[in-house]
Amino acid sequence: MVHEQKFDIVSNNLSNLDTEGFKKDLISFHRTLAMQNATAIDFSPGPVRYTGNTLDVALDTPGFFKLQTPRGVRYTRDGSFKLNAEGMLVTSNGDSVLGENGPISINGNDVKIANDGTVVVDGGTVGRMLLVDFEQKGLLKKETSSCYLYQGDEKDAKTAEAVEIQQGYVEESNVNLTEEMIKLIETQRACETAQKAIQVFAEVNSKLVGDASLFQ
Repeated sequence: MVHEQKFDIVSNNLSNLDTEGFKKDLISFHRTLAMQNATAIDFSPGPVRYTGNTLDVALDTPGFFKLQTPRGVRYTRDGSFKLNAEGMLVTSNGDSVLGENGPISINGNDVKIANDGTVVVDGGTVGRMLLVDFEQKGLLKKETSSCYLYQGDEKDAKTAEAVEIQQGYVEESNVNLTEEMIKLIETQRACETAQKAIQVFAEVNSKLVGDASLFQ
């Protein structure tokens, strides 16, 4: 069961190889055996890719963009943003990107986003992206591939320090193809070995039961 769970996690990591802002999942064999929460999220940064899109931003430092969604406040590192029909800065799912004074509205043509998240439109400042970080990242739960729900107190969200944002870039998944493929092969072999061991035990048990019946 542990190997099957690991296989599922590695497969999911590979399927999100091209998902912007995705953070790979890890599994602990010993924690699984102890019936504890066996999975953890690896929040190490992924590489950044140039897109040239004015509204795309990549975080070069720890932290998360804060979002307002129909389900409540959520967090992400996927900075592939766009404008909705009302001129609000939103994610690909339509969730509002929050600034220090609420959702960010962009009405203009020349959009510049500074390294600290300040948004300037046609020469005027319209807001600053609200970037936060957490000491207990273990309380962040994946809700989608790159959107997180914080399961602790919202007051734990602290303003991220020394923020570095790149406009026109997005952060890619931190999944390493070679590393995950090796894990996948190792897990497949481990599953096969475990299945063979179970089969052998079943055959031995069946034989022992049969031999015991001769003496009754």
